[in-house]
Amino acid sequence: MMSPGKLPEDRGSPHHFRHTPLQVIHVIGNFLRIWSIYSLYQYLSQTGASVVLFLFTCLVPASILFLVLQTPWKGRPLSNTQVVPSIINGAITALYFVLWGKGLKSCGPLRAILAEYSGAVLGVLSAVLYGSRGYMWKK
Repeated sequence: MMSPGKLPEDRGSPHHFRHTPLQVIHVIGNFLRIWSIYSLYQYLSQTGASVVLFLFTCLVPASILFLVLQTPWKGRPLSNTQVVPSIINGAITALYFVLWGKGLKSCGPLRAILAEYSGAVLGVLSAVLYGSRGYMWKK
């Protein structure tokens, strides 16, 4: 039995194994994503297939599957103020996918993966420069 003033020896150690399964899943998921991007690049560059046609053949079965699983027609219908932003969001997402696929085909997988993280880098840079105290370089 421990005395009340003592902490267990493993309490202060940085090796907590609670999150280990989630970290392993995260690493495996990232590896599979990068592998799929390289595979897609190989497929698009070797066959000369159209990016738009490839995206269409991938996303249509997925959307049909989600329609069957989620059954959106059984719930409350969307109002007009919700439909218009949903259509705009879908159009912007489709444009993003097409531009990403064209960029992958023309620039290669490494630049496509790096370009995905440019938003995160710009977000961190913006937080550093325009932090909660305003302009950092003027103070």
